[in-house]
Amino acid sequence: MEQNIRRRGYAVGVQSFDWIRERGSVYVDKTKHIWQMVNADAKNFFLSRPRRFGKSLLVDTLRCYFEGRKELFEGLYIYDKEKEWRQYPVIRIDLSRGKYYEKERLHGTLDSILHDHEERWRVSIKDEYNYDARLTAIIREAYKQTGERVVLLVDEYDAPMLDSINNRDLQDYIRERIRSLFSTLKEQSQYLRFVFLTGISKFSQLSVFSELNNLQQMTFDPNYEAICGITEDELLTELKPDVELLTEKMNKLYRRWGLHYTYDEVLEKLKKTYDGYHFSNNFTDIYCPWSLLNAFTLGDIQNYWFSTGTPSMLINVMRQHNISMQQLEGCQYPLRRFDAPTERITDPIPVLFQSGFLTLKDYNPLTNKYALGFPNEEVREGFGYSLYQYYMEDYVGSQDTLGNAYNDLRSKEITIEQFVEVVRRWYAGIPYSITDKNQNEQLYLSLIYAALVGVGADVQAESQTSDGRMDIALKMPDTIYIIELKYGKTADDAINQILGKDYAVRFATDTRPVVAVGLNISQDRRTIDDYKILAL
Repeated sequence: MEQNIRRRGYAVGVQSFDWIRERGSVYVDKTKHIWQMVNADAKNFFLSRPRRFGKSLLVDTLRCYFEGRKELFEGLYIYDKEKEWRQYPVIRIDLSRGKYYEKERLHGTLDSILHDHEERWRVSIKDEYNYDARLTAIIREAYKQTGERVVLLVDEYDAPMLDSINNRDLQDYIRERIRSLFSTLKEQSQYLRFVFLTGISKFSQLSVFSELNNLQQMTFDPNYEAICGITEDELLTELKPDVELLTEKMNKLYRRWGLHYTYDEVLEKLKKTYDGYHFSNNFTDIYCPWSLLNAFTLGDIQNYWFSTGTPSMLINVMRQHNISMQQLEGCQYPLRRFDAPTERITDPIPVLFQSGFLTLKDYNPLTNKYALGFPNEEVREGFGYSLYQYYMEDYVGSQDTLGNAYNDLRSKEITIEQFVEVVRRWYAGIPYSITDKNQNEQLYLSLIYAALVGVGADVQAESQTSDGRMDIALKMPDTIYIIELKYGKTADDAINQILGKDYAVRFATDTRPVVAVGLNISQDRRTIDDYKILAL
């Protein structure tokens, strides 16, 4: 069995279904969802998922299916379900092919995409900037030549708008051009067999959503929640050999440090690091496929998804609107708050959700509100690190000081008093250019929280209890520290709040002792001038 495991290949970053299947690379079977979709009453579909979640591979799988390439699907669910395997003309428009920082790049990309299809169907160009007429001609000629209705697959429809989101005039111009491109689809309905669009965000003024009749939005549909990403069941069945091989690789990698992982321990670490995405009220756990495949390929569980892009623009909006990282965890909103248009980012919540930094955590049918939160530790730690770096760009390396102190406290090399002294010195070193901008308790709490999250500390911020919210719960293997921070008051005020609100009751079923840590930030000295520690 080990010999078979070692021959498994991972097509990391490959979005070509035929390439993966022809080379025998690992592919998690999603064709049951495809079969359900292509045989539904609707024929126009839209799916939103975060980046690196397999949308483009799904689009290419649909291409191969509609091209009738039966041999590629042998052994998959759809192979025996489909009896006809008809060949349809497929038009794929991949708008992620270009970068859209200026008008000329938009025109160049659209012209290149349409030109490829015009050459295939021998369509002559009359007006190169009349994109709707060109697409109409392609659709009709493909139908005329084959006698089959056309399949239109649009990948990353929102890429041009996302690239131009910081330039309002350019984005308005691009939106009109994209609207023009797809405005003809309603009139071409009689020539279309199937239309599928993917993207990350939702743009309210993009006429695709109004021009297409009966556009079925799949984003929150329980029937399609697992159409992208990896479910836990798929991890434990189809990908079990890969988890076994990952266990072997990690044990070889960490042998020199005396570490050894069991299969179950690797599963637990994978779940904590990459799991936690939810796309419907069923709350089926979905793992990030990009991170899983990278872990299998490289033989280690590290930060892969977050490192492919940082949310600096969103963090800037959070700072402008005084939204802290703590407020993002466990926040509760109606669906309209985060499933909202994003062409004007005045509220970071919709983009954070649609981009995959936040996900569904719970649902209350009585209030019709969803609880949002970070999906897993990879995203949470990465976001905390990025937030800290954004705030503290003039305090480079300071996070290492806190990280070292946290690890020393965790390994009992220092006491909680010594840890607080490190925090005191850390606060004292924060440049005035940072604290002068927003001198208040929330700033100091946000900085310490983001720094601890960024170094991988097990922290909960402002956890809801029956009688208020605590600032930070710092969990160690043998102790839980409830940290309350005050600004311009006293450490006794902080301790009294912990006692008065009975924050420790949250951990009543935990066998670890609970310790209260009260901190006060001096308005004049801009660091901790008073602290108190009390075992509860």
